[in-house]
Amino acid sequence: MNAMDIATLLLTPGIGRKNTFKLLEQYGEADLTINYLKEIITNKFYEISSIELHNSCEKSKRIMDWAEKKHIKIVDFKSSRYPSSLKAIDDPPLLLFIKGDYEFIRKEENCIGVIGSRMPTDYGKEISKMVGRYLAKKNIGVISGLALGCDAGAHTGCLEYKGKTAAILAHGLNMIYPNENKKLAEEIIASGGCIISEYFPYETPKQYSFIERDRIQSGLSKGIIVIETEETGGTMHTVRFARKQKKKIGCMKYSNVFNKYPTLKGNEIILNHMESVPIKNYKDIDAFIKK
Repeated sequence: MNAMDIATLLLTPGIGRKNTFKLLEQYGEADLTINYLKEIITNKFYEISSIELHNSCEKSKRIMDWAEKKHIKIVDFKSSRYPSSLKAIDDPPLLLFIKGDYEFIRKEENCIGVIGSRMPTDYGKEISKMVGRYLAKKNIGVISGLALGCDAGAHTGCLEYKGKTAAILAHGLNMIYPNENKKLAEEIIASGGCIISEYFPYETPKQYSFIERDRIQSGLSKGIIVIETEETGGTMHTVRFARKQKKKIGCMKYSNVFNKYPTLKGNEIILNHMESVPIKNYKDIDAFIKK
């Protein structure tokens, strides 16, 4: 089963990622013809017509052609080029669309996720840049989500020290969201980093896709460092995925003067109620990296 077969299954209504994964485990080494695929789907799920399956297959072919024209790599779960750290997580992405150089993320020990609020304090914005810059100085790749605020700060700081960073997106790679970070995405790629998505081209960002991509951010990382976070929101989703994946969780610990800010309420929860490493300075980051 190759990338096009996997795409065909994912594009077939009623199959989905989890069922595709089960089929991949059972038929991964098989050479799937259209007729064989039709037989498998009919036996496992529902009666599918040749026309329906043909349409899914044609869509898959068009996506493969689009990716090739746009110089986007498609890495499937069975490939030796697939990041090893993602193979170990629950519900792994079965296809990765990657633009840029992704060799530095192939091993999780090379990367740290840096995450936080889209609307941090001014201090938090500077801290995210400082952390991104320091990780680059230590030759550690930075994983984040290209969102405004802390994500953008972490990517920017990493680039300022000529480091490599990967942005995990919640939509197809035909676009950049938010649009304000389009130039930043171009700089990431030009500097030897990459942008990554599990979504097909022209899939727009949705609430669930932002949550789904969070499992990839933590999955690609040795650990995550939280800059600022509210009690709810995307950052806390990533923290929960990191706990489930048994990844290290580092969290910025600020002086009491900052505790009144709502974007730090999540930091209190992480530091007081979760197994996490408080980070106050570069020495703490060094210990976090080595731990």
